[in-house]
Amino acid sequence: RASSCTHTQPTHYTHAATKMSFKTFTTGAKHKWNALVGNEEEPEEDGWINSLKKEQEELCGSISLSPKERLYGFLICFVLGIGMSALGVMLLFIVAIRAFAVCYSIGTILSLSSSLFLFGPWYQLKNMFKAHRALATLAMIFFIVMTLVAALVWHSVVLCIVFVIGQCLATLWYSLSYIPFARALAKKCLGTWIDCEV
Repeated sequence: RASSCTHTQPTHYTHAATKMSFKTFTTGAKHKWNALVGNEEEPEEDGWINSLKKEQEELCGSISLSPKERLYGFLICFVLGIGMSALGVMLLFIVAIRAFAVCYSIGTILSLSSSLFLFGPWYQLKNMFKAHRALATLAMIFFIVMTLVAALVWHSVVLCIVFVIGQCLATLWYSLSYIPFARALAKKCLGTWIDCEV
C-alpha cells in the first residue's frame, strides 16, 4: 500500500511568519513615512522614557493581533469615526448643538485612534508629541475634552460651539503636520488673504 504523505506547514508557523512579514512591512512604512515628511530617525530612548515604553510593551504584550485583525481594527475604527462625525453634522442641521458636539468629538477620537491598530500605541504617542506637533496635539486634546465637558456637564450651547471650532482648527493644524510643506503653504495662504482684506 502506497502511503501518500502531504507535508503541510504548521498553522502556528504560518501565523508567526505572517506576523513577522507584517511587522517588517510596518517598520518599513514608518521609515519611509519619516523620510517623506522629513522626520529624523530617533535613537533609542534612555531613562524614564525608555522605562515608560517597556511598561507599555509589558502591558500590551499579551494582546496579540494578526495582520488581518489589525487591518480590520483600523478600518472599523476609522469608518466609525467618519460615521460619528457625519452623524454630528446631520444633528447640526436640526439644531441639536450638544448632540452634535458629542458625536463630532467621539468621531475625532475614533479617527485618530484608528492608526493605533496599524503602528501600535507607543509609535502613535511618540509621533503625536514630536516637537513640531506637540502644541497642536495638546490643543486638540484640550478642545475635545472641553467640548465634551461643555456638552455633558455644563450644558452650554455657546461653549459647545466655541470649543468645537477650536477643536476643528487644532485638528486641522495637527493633520497638516503630516503633509510635507502643508503648514507653510497654509500660513502663506492665510497671510495673503489677510493682506488682501486689509
